[in-house]
Amino acid sequence: MRQLALILFLLVSAGVVSAGGTNYFCVVCGKGPLTGRIWMSKWGPVCDDCYRLENHCALCGLPIREGDGSVKTGDGRFICKFDKTNAVLDVAEAREIFSAARRELIGLFGSGFALNFPDVTINLFDVDYWSEAGRRDGLHKFGFASTRKTPGGNCTHEVVMLSGRLRVELAATAAHEYTHLWINENRPVDHVMDGDTTEAICELSAYKLMEARGQAEQMKKILANPYTHGEIKTLVALEKERGIGFILNWVKNGTAPNFETLSLAVPVKPPLITFANFPPPLPESLKLGGLLLEGRKRLAIIGGVSFGPGETKAVKLQTRTVLVRCREIHSADVVVELDGKPEPVTLTLDHGQSKP
Repeated sequence: MRQLALILFLLVSAGVVSAGGTNYFCVVCGKGPLTGRIWMSKWGPVCDDCYRLENHCALCGLPIREGDGSVKTGDGRFICKFDKTNAVLDVAEAREIFSAARRELIGLFGSGFALNFPDVTINLFDVDYWSEAGRRDGLHKFGFASTRKTPGGNCTHEVVMLSGRLRVELAATAAHEYTHLWINENRPVDHVMDGDTTEAICELSAYKLMEARGQAEQMKKILANPYTHGEIKTLVALEKERGIGFILNWVKNGTAPNFETLSLAVPVKPPLITFANFPPPLPESLKLGGLLLEGRKRLAIIGGVSFGPGETKAVKLQTRTVLVRCREIHSADVVVELDGKPEPVTLTLDHGQSKP
């Protein structure tokens, strides 16, 4: 964990600073004004004593001090007091994030991207048992998708995702694993696909979801991740040139193991199956679908529409359209005004019910 901290922290000043000290106070222990060697984290200054602590946040590298408000997962990972407000530790929230990612992907890719057998069992696990200890590439698998096909032709789906990750990261994992389920249902047995190509198609879904949500930093991480050995960049270029329908039809009707034999300059035949972009079903009632609390950036997904503090937008429901003004965004709920009425309404993340 110390190596992670060394990567995430920058040395601001070394040695003894001026006799007057600084205006810095340690965000871990509160000590200050700080003098001497000061380490800067994404959350603020860290004194040298705290930097030398044994335990660090698994998400940002911030040192962990006993009683500082941090949490610890079942497998011993620490999550600092800052990151825990945006980390997913509850399976109910993970299921909502997966459902939202699925709805958005079907809206982006079309109704042909819906599962024929839509029931998916979602679970969270604390132990990162997919990642081999000591593997040289340093890669970690944050989720796993499985499909069991019965003799009668039905399918049962299950997705397991690692707990304690940021909501935006878990959403990208959900998109990736959902795509595995779609491939499991739609890829013919005789279409043997290269492993990197399969993973790149799943990463493309995560990339497109992050693109739709305006998550530029996550898009960069997906492109830079060595997990697909660079195939994700090939798929991003291919999707821009030919569209997502081409790639999905290749899964269902192709024969090659990858896209290496395809030339972007050569026209292709029309797809055998059209993936028309039909919008996802409208919600029955106003519901808080997710929160993004990344540093100073705060966004709320209400009825499938993203809101920042102070923004007013129309949200379409099945029976009417509601004008919503987002007043405040908190760690587990948002305060809104509806149809211009001054009485505030709170939408909670747990069950989405509104209350005055």
